Amino acid sequence: MIRRSLFFSLAAALGIGGSLVGMASTASAQGQAEAAQIADIGGASLSIAPLRTEIDSGTSGATVYLSNTSSREIAVQSRLFAWNQAEGADAYAPTNELVLSPSISMIPPGETQIVRILRKAGSSPGEKRFRLVVDQLPDPKSVKAGQAATRIRFSLPVFVDRDTATAPSFAWKLKDDRLELANSGGATARIVNLAVKTLGGEDVQLGENSLRYVHGNSTITWPIGRGCSLGAVKIVAQIDGQTVDAQPIASCS
Repeated sequence: MIRRSLFFSLAAALGIGGSLVGMASTASAQGQAEAAQIADIGGASLSIAPLRTEIDSGTSGATVYLSNTSSREIAVQSRLFAWNQAEGADAYAPTNELVLSPSISMIPPGETQIVRILRKAGSSPGEKRFRLVVDQLPDPKSVKAGQAATRIRFSLPVFVDRDTATAPSFAWKLKDDRLELANSGGATARIVNLAVKTLGGEDVQLGENSLRYVHGNSTITWPIGRGCSLGAVKIVAQIDGQTVDAQPIASCS
């Protein structure tokens, strides 16, 4: 254990409770927030750094720090899942490509647990994507009789050999009921603060609009009312920290 004075922390993502063990599930990327906020339930707080992990070619692994900022001991379970995208949705599956140590930790108050993520094989061309899922397990002593125990779940992106991938390349399309973003490059891109306006300056409401990732050679979509009946639209978004302006190509039935 070590003590550190400053940590970034992560808002709860992927929901409360449940388990991903043994599942090959699909889920929307919505709600997978990366924010500087401490999750605090029943007086227990868990802070995680960094919020995004990259293992470049030529390196064997990376380190993640789990910090207990509460006044009592907490139990934490860490797991890794392969992360893919299918038909615009995130898909998770168990993986043996990476090793995680330790997977279960008891962290005293004010202390920090070092968790190491190590690759099992050498580097290879092309980006590989994973999710580090960290569960802050419920404290049996704090659960009242007759109440279900809850856990806080965090989900953090892990990229392996990203430095060998080709840069993202985007094509935007406006369809009847959705806005579509295709990434023909090899690297994943992070999209936030997406705004859509008509050429007349009218704001267009999106059915979903939060942090999204689009993997290389993948396509993601946002539901959009009226679609092609809007006429030409323009978009502004923050993609990998850069402001991007674009005018989607209309592809209407």
